[in-house]
Amino acid sequence: MIYHINPVTMKATATPEQIEAALESRRDQGRSNPAIKSCIVGRDHGGDYTYSAVFVVENRDGHFAYLTHPTTSQTDRLGLNLVERLEIFDVSDDDDPDLNAKIQKLHRRRNELNPRIAGMLAAVPTYIGSGVDA
Repeated sequence: MIYHINPVTMKATATPEQIEAALESRRDQGRSNPAIKSCIVGRDHGGDYTYSAVFVVENRDGHFAYLTHPTTSQTDRLGLNLVERLEIFDVSDDDDPDLNAKIQKLHRRRNELNPRIAGMLAAVPTYIGSGVDA
């Protein structure tokens, strides 16, 4: 299993309505994308972010299906411009020592297929995460 984790802090200029629409779009990803086995979207408690989302997929194929699903792109278009800080990382029980490189490759491939989203990620003031060069 791969747990795809997205803690986020919204910009001070984001309205409550915009934030709720972005969170609801994340929830819709969990309801409508068959690659997602479970998800949770809500307040981040104990971390250094305001909200977090966790999406669970079975494997790398499921991860790529999540990354390229229309609801993921819709959420990115709706919410990335509201984001001040974003971190994207994955946790897995897969013992493959090359799993991180393989996941990074999936993110890079997704960004190559969708340069608009890649540009939106690059515009987030503080972004740490999968698919970007350190």
